[in-house]
Amino acid sequence: EERNIRQLIREDLVELKAKYADPRRTEISEEEYGTIDLEDLITEETMVISISSQGYIKRTPVRLYRAQRRGGKGIKGAESEEQDPIQHLFVASTHAYLLFFTNRGKVYWRKVYDLPQLGRGSRGRAIVNLLHLAEGERITDCRAVRDFHQPDHCLMMATARGTVKKTPLEAYSRPLRSGIIALKLREGDELVDVVVTKPGDEVLLATASGMAIRFRESDVRPMGRNASGVKGISLSPGDQVVGMVVADPDAYLLTACAGGYGKRTPFGPNAEGQPEADADPDAALEEEERDQFEDDTNGADQETEDNHDAGPRSTFHYRTQSRGGKGLRDMKTGARNGPVIGVVRTSDDDELLMITARGKIQRIRASDVRVVGRNTQGVRIMSLDEGDTLVAVKRVPREDNGPDTPLP
Repeated sequence: EERNIRQLIREDLVELKAKYADPRRTEISEEEYGTIDLEDLITEETMVISISSQGYIKRTPVRLYRAQRRGGKGIKGAESEEQDPIQHLFVASTHAYLLFFTNRGKVYWRKVYDLPQLGRGSRGRAIVNLLHLAEGERITDCRAVRDFHQPDHCLMMATARGTVKKTPLEAYSRPLRSGIIALKLREGDELVDVVVTKPGDEVLLATASGMAIRFRESDVRPMGRNASGVKGISLSPGDQVVGMVVADPDAYLLTACAGGYGKRTPFGPNAEGQPEADADPDAALEEEERDQFEDDTNGADQETEDNHDAGPRSTFHYRTQSRGGKGLRDMKTGARNGPVIGVVRTSDDDELLMITARGKIQRIRASDVRVVGRNTQGVRIMSLDEGDTLVAVKRVPREDNGPDTPLP
């Protein structure tokens, strides 16, 4: 009978309720929460982005590279053949925009999470499948940006021939698939580094021969995207700019050479009055530094932090000068060290990620690199196989600083 059927159903439901009835874990609501952004579903994580000379790109979680002792050989970071060495290395959050600057003065951008995530040993994927590069166009630098709409913030660019240009950051917030103009390059010149600056900052340019100049960002007036820029440093014949950083009075400048040697030197305080011009006293000091460099004495390598309280012209900091001068001797280059390949702003809490032309990657603590003065040879920061060279060094902020830690 139907009454018996209903009774059997009721008994089954009571049994199921007793067996499976848990408090409800979801909420039924008529409130509209809007659409879910894809980025909300992607875990924020620090990534290492590498680009080879033939244009292969990949991203790898930085946690896969454990910290090692200074001077080690590192671990395999890419299937890099001798014909396709690693050329660029960057560290950025998955949620950041990565601006790709090219040898033709154009800029493209993609979200870091859009880049292919591959294993340490993978070669990567062709970047032409991600960016609409023209024939002969190649990536020369990248910069991670979290927010384009920051009042008074600018992109400061430096070229190999010593030209610098400053443009409001917001001018690069509306890219095209075919890229947009970043700066007008003179024939034979190319972009080598880009930093984000704000009023009151000072920047430091470093060259392959070991020279460096520090000047105020206000010495460079804001210009449009199509401008060429102004002189940042006067270069000796055969020399070129290899890096630029924003100076931090409480941090150190790490200088790295192709031979696997490097050093840390305090930036020193920002200038309070007018920056020093390249007058006769400075010229005399630089001549003295050149003499020390040519003598190549070992005594300079023995500097310690006891020199920290030396006078205003101490080699234990980088004094502020006028834009366009020759700068000061930063590090000794030569047969042992090779040319300077890059500079990084670091603190004791940071770590450093280094990569060689053959794809070996090493991660070390910045505090393991000795603090010495300018015009020194430095210490070995990475052991290299015969024929291999150090090609890039980047800062990795301490992970427990959280996702808001600024990344390079």
